[in-house]
Amino acid sequence: MQINSLTLPAANRLVADYKNEEDNITNLFDYHPYKDFHKRLQDLSERDFNRNELTNVLHTLNKQWGAPEETLKQIERLNDEKSTVVIGGQQAGLLTGPIYTINKIITILEVAKQQEKVLGKPVIPVFWIAGEDHDFEEINHIHCPTEDGDFQKLKLHTKSIDAGKKAVSELEMDKKELSKWIEAVFETLPETAHTKDIYMLIQDVQHKASNYIDFFARLIFELFPKQGIVLVDSGNSAFRKLETDCFLKLIQKQSQISVSVVKTLKALEEREYPLAIEAAKSDGNLFYHDDIQGRILLRVDENGDWVGKQQEMSFTEKELKDIAKNTPWKLSNNVVTRPIMQEYMFPTLAFIAGPGEIAYWAALKSSFHVMNMQMPPVVPRVSLTFLDTATKKLVTKYQLTTKAVILNGVQSKVKDYMEMNGSQEIDQITEDVAEKIKEVHQPIRDMAANMGDDIQALSKKNLAYLLENIQFMNKRFHKEFEKKHSKVLSEFNQMEQILHPHGGLQERVWNPLFLLNHYGIEFISQLTSFSLDMEKGHWVVE
Repeated sequence: MQINSLTLPAANRLVADYKNEEDNITNLFDYHPYKDFHKRLQDLSERDFNRNELTNVLHTLNKQWGAPEETLKQIERLNDEKSTVVIGGQQAGLLTGPIYTINKIITILEVAKQQEKVLGKPVIPVFWIAGEDHDFEEINHIHCPTEDGDFQKLKLHTKSIDAGKKAVSELEMDKKELSKWIEAVFETLPETAHTKDIYMLIQDVQHKASNYIDFFARLIFELFPKQGIVLVDSGNSAFRKLETDCFLKLIQKQSQISVSVVKTLKALEEREYPLAIEAAKSDGNLFYHDDIQGRILLRVDENGDWVGKQQEMSFTEKELKDIAKNTPWKLSNNVVTRPIMQEYMFPTLAFIAGPGEIAYWAALKSSFHVMNMQMPPVVPRVSLTFLDTATKKLVTKYQLTTKAVILNGVQSKVKDYMEMNGSQEIDQITEDVAEKIKEVHQPIRDMAANMGDDIQALSKKNLAYLLENIQFMNKRFHKEFEKKHSKVLSEFNQMEQILHPHGGLQERVWNPLFLLNHYGIEFISQLTSFSLDMEKGHWVVE
């Protein structure tokens, strides 16, 4: 295995300017993404964290998920007052979700390892599982590659009426449907030397798991058994209990937080940056979890009451604070307050962010300041593209470059190839024939027009029938053309499917299962042995 850096353009202009250290964006962050870790460490030393209770909760959670010994050791290190964490998170996708989740964990591990060496202080890698999220539709499927170069979306169907209403942490796992789904996924896999072992592993993980968060966490520990990654479920009630004081302050500072975000978004809009989030001064930036109605986003009305967006319920500020004190698990954060809560809970040396996260964190610096906090260094996660030997040979065969295929795909090359080999001639000839038929058929339509409406309609139908037959022949010609050139077109499809799926990066479509099936179970953890330069954002693994 070898890994090489590749320079790709950023996902959008804001992220590009952030990576290029443009002043109009970097001034929206408190720290440089790569150079301010000593300063950040000093700033963190002046703050207090509830380390004892936090480590107790982390120890309980991770042990429940079958955490390896190295993870439990890392949790103990968090009791050291000089220790910090490198943290990032994602939803609990089935079979980990898309590859970018794995890429994020690899980045967390690498930054933690690098900065512990530089700073000489314990730096613990932490992955924040967004268990408080309700959007089951975002995590209930994976895309399985098909032989024609496309993908089949395999979705887990559940009979649970709570899916989409309850937080994923609280959602009962439908083991029968999950088993059927896993079988369906494995039916799409080509048989390799690794397939049986992977199947047995996933069946074992599924058997032990009690819910979807558990299923996700146990699988992560199987993929990273010796790296010491610490997991936390943001939807866990014991973890939420530790958030009470922060919830109280978020309620108290609601107006200042919302005003600050609106102001920053307006500044971003004036600089013509795409806005990643929407905000209003009345935003409560908190969700209330109702046992019947599910998650309800709160706002503050003109009377100062906290109300549902659709007026589903109403709380006075005192009532909401009582909820925060007595049942904090009934509250959760939105996109604005989740980063603040993370900062409150963990001594964060760095936050590892995807492109979308960088875009919306750009609006949050002032909201951190309202809470007497500073935004941690926001480090862009690495992006990995996996290039197998067969696909690499095809890239070489057709005199392409890996970078070009990753960025643009091969559809323009397919078009050139087909035109060069006569596909355009098919369309030209059938179009010419269709025009001649219309011309020759005109006298019939003219005659019919003088004989009445019925016969005129019949003449038009007759022409349409003739033209349909020409169109039928056009399709058959193309089908035969594609059959004649099927090997070449299949090879182009393979390059597109592997390196430019659905018109984008591999990490956003492919699931790691297909890598494990090709390379073996140990492949993912082996990637952590490479030293990656964080400033080189994209890497190709061969």
